[in-house]
Amino acid sequence: MSRTQDDLGHPDEEGQGPARGVESISYSVEVGGSTDGPVVAGDYNLVIDARHGSAVTVGRVERERPAPVRRDRISVLPRRTREPLGREADTAALAEAIAAGGLVQLCGPAGIGKSTLLRHLARSAENGPDGVVFVGATHKQVADLAQEVFEACYRTSGYAPSRIDLRAMLAGLRITVYVDDADLTIDQLRELTDLAPDATFVVACRDSTLLGDGAVHHLDGLGQDPATRLLTRALGRPLHDAERATALNLWHVSGGNPLLLLRAAGMSGSDRSALPAPGAVEDLLPRLLEQLDDSAMNTLNLLAALQDAELAAEHIGVLAGEPDPAALCERLTGLGLVTPGEHGYRCAPGVASAVRHRDPAAVPVEGLCGYFTRWTADPATTPAQVAAHSRAIERVAGLATNAGMPELAVALGRAAAPKLAHSLRFDAWGRTLGRGWAGARRAGDPEAEAYFTHEEGIRCLVTGRRVAAAALLGQAAVLWHVLGDDQGRTTASDAHQFLPQELQPPGRLDAPAQAVADDGDTSRAVADHMADLGHTMPEPSSLTTFDSVDPVYSSTGFADSADVEVPPDPDPTPALGNSTTAPDGGDLGLTTDVTSPALANSATGATAATGATAAAAAQGGSLLATLLVTLAIAGVVALIAYDQNKETETAGSWPTTTTSEEETGVADDQRTGVADTSETEATNTRQTGIAGTWSKGQDEFGIEESEPGVYLVRTTCGDTIELIGDDTEATGRAPARTDDSGGGACGPIIGYNTVTITVGSDQDTAWWTMTMPSDEEGLRTCRSCGTSTLTRAG
Repeated sequence: MSRTQDDLGHPDEEGQGPARGVESISYSVEVGGSTDGPVVAGDYNLVIDARHGSAVTVGRVERERPAPVRRDRISVLPRRTREPLGREADTAALAEAIAAGGLVQLCGPAGIGKSTLLRHLARSAENGPDGVVFVGATHKQVADLAQEVFEACYRTSGYAPSRIDLRAMLAGLRITVYVDDADLTIDQLRELTDLAPDATFVVACRDSTLLGDGAVHHLDGLGQDPATRLLTRALGRPLHDAERATALNLWHVSGGNPLLLLRAAGMSGSDRSALPAPGAVEDLLPRLLEQLDDSAMNTLNLLAALQDAELAAEHIGVLAGEPDPAALCERLTGLGLVTPGEHGYRCAPGVASAVRHRDPAAVPVEGLCGYFTRWTADPATTPAQVAAHSRAIERVAGLATNAGMPELAVALGRAAAPKLAHSLRFDAWGRTLGRGWAGARRAGDPEAEAYFTHEEGIRCLVTGRRVAAAALLGQAAVLWHVLGDDQGRTTASDAHQFLPQELQPPGRLDAPAQAVADDGDTSRAVADHMADLGHTMPEPSSLTTFDSVDPVYSSTGFADSADVEVPPDPDPTPALGNSTTAPDGGDLGLTTDVTSPALANSATGATAATGATAAAAAQGGSLLATLLVTLAIAGVVALIAYDQNKETETAGSWPTTTTSEEETGVADDQRTGVADTSETEATNTRQTGIAGTWSKGQDEFGIEESEPGVYLVRTTCGDTIELIGDDTEATGRAPARTDDSGGGACGPIIGYNTVTITVGSDQDTAWWTMTMPSDEEGLRTCRSCGTSTLTRAG
């Protein structure tokens, strides 16, 4: 289909994005068959089918695999930016660290200028002799980032090599890889850098995570002189004599944060009035928004609806009714309201929450979802374009489901999923499958549920998560069988033959089966797995003051995948059938109790199918029951066998803690508990200050000082909370998790809370305070937020 203004939707009469009177526009999508040719993932040939589910074959003969050709000169540079002001010393220090090789981490708070400096370095520093690659890591996991690096280094099409093959092809490449918004855990960073062992990695992130594993450069605010020059440049005029004292005070109050200085200049630049008073720094955003014209607010309303997702200028132009969207976005960038990326624009830190507070329903979800569905399904839209907008697609699908229009999320998911699979961004593919599945469950659409379940089974198969693949494909085969879709059922059954023998059911999945008792454990695990897919990334927090943290552009933690002969899959979704028992009981106040409304809805669907889905489950019970019993036994055997052969599922995603409440003191079944260390002798700790063993009632946990001013707290889910400060007070971020499929506390991370511990003057009393970012209110709850009193136990 061609994309015209009529096809894509008009703004309404008031200019508030797509027309609210869009009832006449159809949002149905013509679901076709296979897309443009197969792709290869490791040893698998993957034929993507948008109607009956994708199919796989195995091509283990060397001549059947693609033969990527290394590029003569590797050069993927970022967009050009102005040379950063006042960063000469930082540039020199980083250039020296880059020349030394290894891993370099550039850290600093939101708006401090990390991305600008990183782009400047990518274009100006002496990079590796084989070239330079710049990638953005916002809401991306290691597998997708590694695929981007591979495609930058090799001429290839439709090929995602296995982890072993990928490392072999990247070994020896002396390139410099710049990764922006790389809020990855230390294990994720190690996994990424291990795949290109001879490359130098320079990553920009909010917090330092290396702890001695590389060079760390902390970026501070601008000095007085460059801050004044930035204000002058943003104002487009010299400072008045009366403004110089104000500029000095603004520099002090803002800490030299360039983003806040830009906003301060924006307050006066429009009408050449005086700079705002330093005391108004915390109120800059609301006041600045009040001064904007309708075109600017329409654009910000659109971007705020998508939160931290990037949107290309062409989409902004259509959806916001703006004739010159690039020029408008550049103007908003100059005001510190919009951040430009490699593929478009997104809200700057803190802006989305401030805009939504003014008008939470400024952009109608129906028009937004219809636009993206048609654009994604358009044959002229390439898989690469869809992959670049995968975060926006996820956000729009989630908005549609939460707004009570799940059928729109289904249509968008079915349009986007085939192209995301074809883009070989398998993590993004999985998250979109999860969003679509959630919509199908809510809408009572068994055909769509079968499709999304089938595709996730195929995704798990080609990315090496074979126990999960066995259960998912089995579930899909039953759903196809009940629907009378012989092609879908046969395709799912055919894919099962590529699983290890231990995971093979007796006979084909589409053959008759004897009825046996069904306890539903695997069926619930399948539902939990699918529900978790759409919630593997936390939503962004806001920049409320000049020293607030970055928006949470961090990825969910996951363990290293084993070196298997298939592409890596660091998806934090657990291995199906592997349950976790979590304690419940008294409240320490040391744990995060979170509930996501969207997850709650998905969890409901995980335990009881609705409408036609429930009927399908009942009709297919005989076939599914045999499969479930088989998988329950085979899964245990297979996991042991895989561990011996280094062909395991992604480990560590679902901790198997079975400790009791008396051991941990963790309250409720949705909490991120602090691990009990009462039985462990403390080492390298002091009896004064923050380090040591602390108790709340009979429950104890330990805090270790890893280096001066850095304190580590281990949680029952395997997370490590890093607190930074001094002997009397330290602050850090604690992951907020939801339930896992076993009813435990170690489900996906859906956000981060701020944790502060303050030690009293007697050194034996402390206060543990937990707070949630303000713009996550309404998205989840934190019943344990507040302050608890601790007593030193050792």
